[in-house]
Amino acid sequence: MENFMNKELDLLVSYIKNTSSYQKCVSIKDIMDKNEKICRLVSDIKVLQKKYVKSGFSDSEIENELNSKEKELNCIPLYIEYMNNLEEVNEMINLVKDELNDYFDKLLVANED
Repeated sequence: MENFMNKELDLLVSYIKNTSSYQKCVSIKDIMDKNEKICRLVSDIKVLQKKYVKSGFSDSEIENELNSKEKELNCIPLYIEYMNNLEEVNEMINLVKDELNDYFDKLLVANED
């Protein structure tokens, strides 16, 4: 049974990896990793997020700077395309996760009876 489950899960992972959305994510991520502006913005945002959390979400200056950097990043077409494809991939993963959860919930309920 475990072997069967592993094979089926491998098939699901393989299916997702072969989708155009996943392939585009990988391709765009490689391009973004070489883009200095995007890398700088992502790095700046991570630093600002940490500072903002440490401030207890109360430093409006950090919040404004963070919002500004996020807005700038979200205006870059390459980043937008990446995020759109990533959202599609995440939806596929969530669908699989939800189906597996439903399957195991039903299996456990059936075994309780």
